[in-house]
Amino acid sequence: MKHIGLIGGLSPESTVHYYQILCREYNRELGGLNFPEITLESLNLQQLVTLFEKNDWDGVAAILSAALNRLKQAGAEFAAILANTPHNAYERIRGTSPLEILTIMDATSAALRADGRRKVALLGTKPTMEFGFFQKHFAAAGIETLVPEAGERRELDRVIWEELSHGKVEASSRDAARRMLAELERQGIEAVILGCTELAMLIETSDTPLPLYDTTRIHAEAILEFALGRKLKGRK
Repeated sequence: MKHIGLIGGLSPESTVHYYQILCREYNRELGGLNFPEITLESLNLQQLVTLFEKNDWDGVAAILSAALNRLKQAGAEFAAILANTPHNAYERIRGTSPLEILTIMDATSAALRADGRRKVALLGTKPTMEFGFFQKHFAAAGIETLVPEAGERRELDRVIWEELSHGKVEASSRDAARRMLAELERQGIEAVILGCTELAMLIETSDTPLPLYDTTRIHAEAILEFALGRKLKGRK
């Protein structure tokens, strides 16, 4: 069992969910009082969001690199970043990271390939939907990616930062999400990627007949499988 290093706080809501999944699934398998060895670097989300808004991905990379070095010093054997948006800086850190990084893109594309998905909708923050790091990764796996129209992207971004990141789910936001999902369904998508670690708070299986891929759960389960020395679902 590898010692897991996590970069969290992005937001605290999703970090708690990751931790619960890792601990519960590990204990479900091994029983007793067995839980995984985890070191957590919890970052200041406001500092990162300020950089997101400036498109300062070099600044994001510097913060992530420092956190990765601290995880290495604490004994972690690999790392995962517990949010979608910071992965836009992944290409800037992958070559110099002191630890292997299990990315949310790897985990999600493996799950999509395993299920034979070829056309999906991606929901998340504006950087996640617009800057292309998921789309590039999915395209390499033969998966087409659609996103909502510009006004819906702006509103979803607002809901994530102003509501979900504080643990709030407004009825009006849920209704707007259902309308957005219905429009994407009309465009012929096969599945919906909840590409923000808080979106499972807003969108549930009852909101759409389309299958939902919650990147938080997919990534968390992949982290545990990797720590146990197993291949990711869908990998050859």
